[in-house]
Amino acid sequence: MTSTPQSQPVVKPVGSALTLVLLSTAAFAMKGLLAKFVYATGMTVDGLLLLRFMIAMPFFWVGVYFFGKNRPGERLMKPVDLAWGALYGGLFFAAALFDFTAVSLIEVTVSRIVLFTFPAIVLILECLHKWRLPPLRQIFCFAVTYLGLVLVLAPDGFGAVSGTLWIGAFWAFASALTYAAYLYFGQRMIQVIGSMHFAALVNTMAGLSMILYELIVQNPLNLNVDGVLWTAAISIFCTVIPFFLLYEGIRRIGATQAALISLSGPAMTFFAAWLLLGEVLTLPQIAGFAIVIIGVASIKNGVTLAGVGRLLARPFFSANK
Repeated sequence: MTSTPQSQPVVKPVGSALTLVLLSTAAFAMKGLLAKFVYATGMTVDGLLLLRFMIAMPFFWVGVYFFGKNRPGERLMKPVDLAWGALYGGLFFAAALFDFTAVSLIEVTVSRIVLFTFPAIVLILECLHKWRLPPLRQIFCFAVTYLGLVLVLAPDGFGAVSGTLWIGAFWAFASALTYAAYLYFGQRMIQVIGSMHFAALVNTMAGLSMILYELIVQNPLNLNVDGVLWTAAISIFCTVIPFFLLYEGIRRIGATQAALISLSGPAMTFFAAWLLLGEVLTLPQIAGFAIVIIGVASIKNGVTLAGVGRLLARPFFSANK
């Protein structure tokens, strides 16, 4: 009697997905740091953004040509996808503009901590989108997260906070809000057309949005050789490569889980900014930083410090199995 081969269950490569998101987070963490070097050359936010999108755009489509032909997706790209891509590209352009504006005004570390409240915003959007109230535990975690943010921004009281810091924090939070919106609502499109096509389409539309914006506002660019070289590094190593890694990770594990892995980003930026720029947080700010990270991590799951460690170590344990 011939036995019928049984179909093997499809196992999602969760460990590799977590590794992809972690690597992308490390690359994204350097973006604000390198932007400081760009601004030191005299280039403006508009000059950095315009060059960043223009340099990155062809690399995305080269990546699609060589590696995206057989990437998973429900179907080929259709004309209607261009309209959705324009929407998500516009959101990403806005997030990038707000982010680099914040970095030009305040310290990189502080701007990253504010920006990395976006996982909490992703979960708020999920609740609003599904017309349900968040559990009481999540509401408590939201409150704890933003209490920590207050410690980061105003360790000596609100009266001691400069106007520049408030403005920079506002732009950083606006970036977190728009980034969370495009990340959450765009995840379905990643499943439809594939992660690499989505990355290329969104960044192309964001670049076109930047060109339109610059034609309207006509702000100075102050382009120079050193600034262009630093911007090229941001475009390739902090944009193109991490975007492909992030979107492939989102395709495998979803935006919410990917956002949680991104919790390691502020810590990476904090260390790099201390090492290369000499930025130092006060003790109350460090306490607020820890509260923000733990609070955001606890929103989705009951997470302790040990739990965060296990979450970030999971890719390496999975690879050894």
